[in-house]
Amino acid sequence: MAEYAETEMDRRQRERVRAVQQARPAAARDARPAPRGKRATGDRWAAFNAFVDQIAPRLTLAERAVWVVMFRHARDGVCETSVRMLATACNISSTTAQAALNRLQAAGLVRPIWKSRDRATASKYAMHHRPADCVGRLPSPPETVPMVGTVPTTNRTN
Repeated sequence: MAEYAETEMDRRQRERVRAVQQARPAAARDARPAPRGKRATGDRWAAFNAFVDQIAPRLTLAERAVWVVMFRHARDGVCETSVRMLATACNISSTTAQAALNRLQAAGLVRPIWKSRDRATASKYAMHHRPADCVGRLPSPPETVPMVGTVPTTNRTN
C-alpha cells in the first residue's frame, strides 16, 4: 500500500484544527456529549406524556398544536422555527400562531433564546424540559358541559 504524502494544504489544515482546539475552553473540550439512545428518548417521551396528561387540557387547540410542532422540531431542547412555519404546520393564521406562542412563553413552556425581526425568519426557543412544572401558571381546565340541544339518554326496557 502506498504511503500518503502530506501536502502543504494538509499541514495548514492540521495547524488550524490544533489552533481551534487550543482556543476552546477546557470545559468545552472535556464536556461529555448529550446522552443519546434510550435515556434521552425516555426523557423526551416523559416530557411529552407530562404535556399530554397535565398541560394540554388547559390550553387552546392552537396552543397545543404549536407546542407539539415545536416539540417535534426540537433538538437537545432547542427549537429553531419561524412563526410562518408554525402557522403552516398547524394550519392556522400567522396571527393565531404568534398569539399561541406568546401564551406558551407566558406559561413558561417555551423561552426565546434568539428572536428574529420578522415572522418568516427562524427564531430559537428553549423548550421546558419538565412541562409539568408549568401547571401553576396555566388556567384550570374547562369543565365539560353537554352540548346544547342534546337529550340525555336513559336505559329503557320495553
